[in-house]
Amino acid sequence: MVRIQEEFAAQPLGRSVGDLDLPSWLVDDAKALQEHPSFHAALRLYAELVTENFEKTYALTRIISEEARYMISVAWLAMHHSRDPHDPSSGATTTRLQAFAARFGLAGPNRVAALVAIMRHAGWLQQRHVASDRRIKLIEPTARGLAVAEAMTVATLRPMQLLSNEHDYLQIMRADPEFVGRYYAESMRLYESGCRIALALPEFDLFGKQNAGREVMFKLWIAMTNKGPVEPTVVSCAYNQLAKSFGVSRGHIRRMIEKGQGQGLFVVRAPGGQAIEILPRFIHLHLTLTSLEFALMIRAANAAAATSGRAERVF
Repeated sequence: MVRIQEEFAAQPLGRSVGDLDLPSWLVDDAKALQEHPSFHAALRLYAELVTENFEKTYALTRIISEEARYMISVAWLAMHHSRDPHDPSSGATTTRLQAFAARFGLAGPNRVAALVAIMRHAGWLQQRHVASDRRIKLIEPTARGLAVAEAMTVATLRPMQLLSNEHDYLQIMRADPEFVGRYYAESMRLYESGCRIALALPEFDLFGKQNAGREVMFKLWIAMTNKGPVEPTVVSCAYNQLAKSFGVSRGHIRRMIEKGQGQGLFVVRAPGGQAIEILPRFIHLHLTLTSLEFALMIRAANAAAATSGRAERVF
């Protein structure tokens, strides 16, 4: 056991924010956020709100818990909210989402079509033929889909409000029905301009390419911060409870944690997740990832808050 600890302790923590191939403003903003006095409170609130949504709505795990599906879903909403009201054929279609996914190497056409089918089955979207061209089928969010999107949007805006005094995001969201669409559209414009955080941070692949991966990170973070300051410690996160929270199998959770152990993120001290030692490498990854996410989301929210009306068309 001592040898294992020494091996993990000898591993470098990982690349710093400044070493990542990302726009300089994003790197600088992320560094500043890590020094913000409310950063850890915002991170904790973010983890709590996101996991609460996932625990209430199991379909989220199948639709947005993996990085590629999440970006495709955001692109869908951005396309819908930025459609041209004078062009009835504009908006989101499966074909346009497939082109977006192919352009950024996120997923093949069959996987995009399957995601659209899952969202339709969940009651989140509906298809509508364009009267002027019956070959075009727009995919539009239902009231249920918009409600889920709103809950997830609030889960990002509330933590960011702790870090930015420039605008009252939630007040603007309540007063301006077009704000959310501008926020999605700005997020995708930043993504298109080079803010591809997951691509720049391959250490995140273990979680970002797995169902419920990001949410497991959040649960481990919550368990760790329940014990006090952000520092290496041993937590109890039973595999069966994590699996139940996000509608995945216990084996899926076990394999994820064991792979994390192989990458120097954890040490499993007791079977079944009863004792997992959180190592500095995991803490570093989580802080780096979240500071970059917050920096991007704050930039998008501020841009959306500073304008009015319908979002400019994207993609």
